[in-house]
Amino acid sequence: MEPPHRNQGLEKALQDALDKGFSVWAVGDIHGYREEFEILLGKLELTQGDMVICVGDLIDRGPDSHGVLSIVSESEQIFSIKGNHELLMSIALGEGARRQDFWIDKVGGRATLDSMGRSEQEKRENARLWLNYTDSLPTEVILDRFRLAHSGYRADTPIDDQSDEDRLKSREVFLATSPLDPRRQIIAGHTPVQMLSNFDVDPPEGGIWRSPVLLEDDRPSAVLLDTGIVLRDPEHRPRISAYDLQTGHVEEVHRINQILP
Repeated sequence: MEPPHRNQGLEKALQDALDKGFSVWAVGDIHGYREEFEILLGKLELTQGDMVICVGDLIDRGPDSHGVLSIVSESEQIFSIKGNHELLMSIALGEGARRQDFWIDKVGGRATLDSMGRSEQEKRENARLWLNYTDSLPTEVILDRFRLAHSGYRADTPIDDQSDEDRLKSREVFLATSPLDPRRQIIAGHTPVQMLSNFDVDPPEGGIWRSPVLLEDDRPSAVLLDTGIVLRDPEHRPRISAYDLQTGHVEEVHRINQILP
């Protein structure tokens, strides 16, 4: 029986692509920046057989969450796991809706709603239509040599015993002093790499963050792909990044409007 938080059909497709030598690109937090996402996809030069797996937080804060959701949901090559922002939208708009003000006013839900239509009623109705899709997204993808979860995992709990909340909200994977999965490289987003200094971790000078803790095959035990597309300070070089699981190559697209209103 398939665990409720996984999609084993997706996992098989991703693993088959890797086994056949195709690129599987993991993409960091997009947060509604559709135009930058489309430019990034162009840079990936996907061929038939290549795949893309986003690490969640497709929505909120940026100008076109509806557009990002449309691209991912309609593609036969692009997929996503769930991020905490998809969860927050579900809490705010789903059955037994609660914490609407928090989602709308505090974490970027207003921008998501504004991308959904004209009147407030139309915006909310259209956003609710997306819940069937976003609620169905897995919170974890497990492959032979990789493990993807939006925020990573806690360091104090066996990795297979962790909850959706751990996979969506924890901020510990970059603090681990030993591999959390001895065989698989963990791929995550959630925490902008520019902000790692807040946790006494050296941020990368550019690009994505790779853990100095190594697996037995000398790969970094964890990789962080949230490169801060929503950060306001242009000195942080806000961008979206993609990481090829096949080769380790990275592609990036910087935010078009570096100065936000």
